[in-house]
Amino acid sequence: MIKAVEGMDRKAAIGVLARAALSLGYVNRPSYVLAGEETVRENIIEEVRHRLGIAEDDNSPDSIEKLAEVLDEESDRLLAPHDTQSALERLAVRGDLPSDLYKINIIPNVVDLYGRQFPLEKEVIETTIRSPSIEQHYGLPTAPGVPALISLFLKLFRTRWPLRDFVMLVAAQRDQFQLHVHQAWRIYPSRVNTAGLKEPVDWLRRFSEVYGKDIEIDGEKGRFFLFLNNKVPEKVHLRPKGGKETIMVSRFTQNDPLSGKEQAALIVAIDVNKYMSTVKDLAVKRQDFIDGFVPEPTRALEGAEGVKER
Repeated sequence: MIKAVEGMDRKAAIGVLARAALSLGYVNRPSYVLAGEETVRENIIEEVRHRLGIAEDDNSPDSIEKLAEVLDEESDRLLAPHDTQSALERLAVRGDLPSDLYKINIIPNVVDLYGRQFPLEKEVIETTIRSPSIEQHYGLPTAPGVPALISLFLKLFRTRWPLRDFVMLVAAQRDQFQLHVHQAWRIYPSRVNTAGLKEPVDWLRRFSEVYGKDIEIDGEKGRFFLFLNNKVPEKVHLRPKGGKETIMVSRFTQNDPLSGKEQAALIVAIDVNKYMSTVKDLAVKRQDFIDGFVPEPTRALEGAEGVKER
């Protein structure tokens, strides 16, 4: 707690801290709302400078950013210190909730895809979510044409045989404190060129280039679609037609924030036979994994203590 606002009404302290943050580096400083607030602000900034070891005349962009960050953190602590559940809900909406606090629900399509292998795959999927190497989160549907409330996770799984090492890619829909897993794909660097990939969505696109099959939806052709303004129809047209492929079309549905019209995001059309053939060829037993699996956390989400917004 910053001493300069100790003893203040909580709302007043939040306002002073916010205006102190706004005053940093500005010529036109905010108007003084409280009597003597200018002096209080100066004391606040002086205290934070001392805490961070920033000189009084150091107004470099980096130093200003550090000062503002501390002031923002102090304001956040005062906003709702006792309302843990609301804080968790805000984190979940933004995709900032620690992934080990979500309840994981794997949809039947994924269960059926892996069949008898699913018990092991379930551990792989849940470990990927609870301890990802890389994660990517799409926020609220605030703008048309953008994926919303979807989280993607990547994790490398090493085995006794390096050519059988793989990266698990999991894509899930966030629903308050639940993650509904719609897609879970093993990506083997020995079969898929992963050079230059950064965000998980890039991995999904590259995976579909190898294991996907071209389809046509409303005149658009491809095997990966980041977003469609229309919903995916029950039946899609294969391009080219014919063949013995078993195609799984997986997608996330959402509604346009303005019109309410149903849309779809992260659509992939995967040749299941080709994919599962690779999984079978490169399969290893559970004891052949070098890295351990992350068990389900024992603490319940409701009433969780010590969880702070980040």
